[in-house]
Amino acid sequence: MPLQLEPVKDEGDFAEIARVLYTSFGEPYNSLRQWFIPIHTTVEAALDEFASRLVQSWRKNQSHVHWIKALDTDDDNKIIGVAEWEVRTEIHNPDESQEPIVAYWHLEGPRREFAGKLLTSLKGFMKARMTRPHIELEQLVVLPTHRGLGTGKMLTEWGVQKADKLGIETCVESVPFAVPFYEKLGYGNVAGLDPEVKVDDAGKEWEEWAAEDLRVFLMWRPAGRDFRDEEDSLSGLSSSVTVSA
Repeated sequence: MPLQLEPVKDEGDFAEIARVLYTSFGEPYNSLRQWFIPIHTTVEAALDEFASRLVQSWRKNQSHVHWIKALDTDDDNKIIGVAEWEVRTEIHNPDESQEPIVAYWHLEGPRREFAGKLLTSLKGFMKARMTRPHIELEQLVVLPTHRGLGTGKMLTEWGVQKADKLGIETCVESVPFAVPFYEKLGYGNVAGLDPEVKVDDAGKEWEEWAAEDLRVFLMWRPAGRDFRDEEDSLSGLSSSVTVSA
């Protein structure tokens, strides 16, 4: 199956990209999906709203955020995988804490509050540790029907090559089941986060959300080469930490 990588240049692609992300996050199930793509009425309505958010972000950040799509050239250039790479050649105010995130795409109420605490914790975890210029892999998915073809590797290598050209590090905040994949591609597992999202007087629903596996791991590749176990470390990190929102 011939595969081809192309940068996303048309905002019309995001309707298809939103569906690729939603489908891929469902197999295997990614417990973070519901916090990024909430379903208020129907799945189609949720995906339309999600695509609209992606377009707005793309318009705002095109100078330093690169969406790369993988196409199946045997199937009318169908998008079968996608990666979002954010280039940070300058780190502004690295010592400042993460600003609280308002998950406005959730309906007002406990779900919005929970999503805000969770996402603030996830963003704060990376902000506190990636204090040097780097490229972060914000999204990487491949449709379940097209896995095992090397698509994920191709999409990851795009960012690695760009980082090596710039002479900077790369990183990704990985869910647990994806850690071995990144390790095979030269990343080291240098820190972990089990988000603290509990609140006083939490209801049963909140406790059920918090009981899901929300852990993430900082996968890091030094500038210009693969990670070397027992030799490399990201200065100031312990192997396992907890960051509160």
